[in-house]
Amino acid sequence: MTSPRRWSPVGLGLVVPTAFFVIGPLAFLAWMGIAQEGAEFLDRARDLALPAVVGQVALLATLTTAWACTLGVPLAWLTVRSDLPARRLIRWLAPLPLAIPPYIGALVYQIVLAPGGLLPNLLGISILPVSLYSLWGASWVLGLFTYPYLYLLVSGALERTNPSLEEAARGAGLSPRQVLLRTTLPLLRPSLLAGALIVFLYGWADFGVVSLLRVRTLTTIIYDYLQGTLEWAFPAALSVILTAITVLVLLLQLRVLGRAGYTQIISGAKPPSRVALGFWRWPAFAYCAAVLTLSLLLPFGLLGYQASRLTATAGIVFVLGQWPYFVNSLWTAVTGASLALVIALGVGRFEGLRGTRPVSGLFQIGYAIPGTVLGLGLAGFVHATLPWIYATPLTLIVAYLVLYITPACQAVKAALAQLHPSLEEAARSLGRGPLSTFWSVTLPLIKPGLVGGWILVFVLSMRELAATLIVRPPGFDTLPVRIWIYAMDVGPEPRAAVLALALVLTIALPWLVLLSLRSRGISPSG
Repeated sequence: MTSPRRWSPVGLGLVVPTAFFVIGPLAFLAWMGIAQEGAEFLDRARDLALPAVVGQVALLATLTTAWACTLGVPLAWLTVRSDLPARRLIRWLAPLPLAIPPYIGALVYQIVLAPGGLLPNLLGISILPVSLYSLWGASWVLGLFTYPYLYLLVSGALERTNPSLEEAARGAGLSPRQVLLRTTLPLLRPSLLAGALIVFLYGWADFGVVSLLRVRTLTTIIYDYLQGTLEWAFPAALSVILTAITVLVLLLQLRVLGRAGYTQIISGAKPPSRVALGFWRWPAFAYCAAVLTLSLLLPFGLLGYQASRLTATAGIVFVLGQWPYFVNSLWTAVTGASLALVIALGVGRFEGLRGTRPVSGLFQIGYAIPGTVLGLGLAGFVHATLPWIYATPLTLIVAYLVLYITPACQAVKAALAQLHPSLEEAARSLGRGPLSTFWSVTLPLIKPGLVGGWILVFVLSMRELAATLIVRPPGFDTLPVRIWIYAMDVGPEPRAAVLALALVLTIALPWLVLLSLRSRGISPSG
């Protein structure tokens, strides 16, 4: 009888701290919410009309997803499959709204559309059929700045679709519209559902947009209750509910997409032919231009305009005063991204050793946890188990790791998958050791993919707001926190716009590098 296979030291070294910081906060919330809150929860939930709030959040996430699909899916098809004018430029610009955090988008549309904003003042009346400070306004903003998730996935799927399948459909006598509905869209189902799930979960767990636009959701209730009462039990119970619903959505995704991985690429397949739009060529161009204007050009232009309302002297003095917060954002995001990449490289490099497989699943749980939930759970868990790092920037860096290490793991896995084993075997046959082979052969070949993963985690960490508000040490504000404070306290005034523009530009530069890597097929989303 063979002895059971022992866990490798590398596997244990990865899985133990991962489980500690992912499962620990969730277990703490469950203990606080169930053991401490107990029977009182139902009474408080009834007082807060909790079922109605859950229904409102579900409607917000659904409307956001529908709006993002309306924007992203046609844009992807037009830029990949049609003779759209300026197609290459639009294709390059379309993912860029991801460089603008949605809460900054909410700030922009407060400047434009809110009562007292630019358009109501200019026209003398409100042009909106409903208030911006509503469920509809929040879904409008969220959809505008999350549609690139769908665009990237659907456009990538359209590029990889086997054109012979659509040619066979046309050969069977189907019209172009029938080919689109009966062949192309069913083939895109995995990418559509995956992108829709990302957007749905974003809307479900959002904190920044809904707090700025005064929409009552589970995340705002958790934060307001925590700040107003300093009591943890009831917010913890709400967090357990929010996490449970998130997990149910993820399980539903696994069930729906379980058998939807279509293999469409064949060797030597020619690129799909472009559809001639004819009369609809320029209306399609106008549609794409409108999407980019609302989600990219208008935000940049309005932030610049609003920031310019400060005098030069006042602007310089204000920026210098905010410099420490920018530094806080920068070094914590750099540290978090660097640590995430090192851990992801360990997971990817030693994948297959016993103990490393559970790490990926734990990381996926961390990636799905709403920021407000993670912040609350991590703050309480660290206070109870590691009090020497509580109320220090280390807790914030741990939060970034738990939230965003999954993209780093995906980037490393994709980079290593493109490396043929014979290259490392050839180096070892020449007498090089494992470490020398890694530094001289493996690392140079996978470096572009690693850079892409690092940039993605850096960008996500720079813009993170919900968890940061809860776990940051007293007085240790980041740029997103300062934007939120100014926007919540005094509204969309010039100082908030200056900070928002600084954050967007800081994110946009590395994001452009990431898009460049993606165009070469070596980024996480490539």
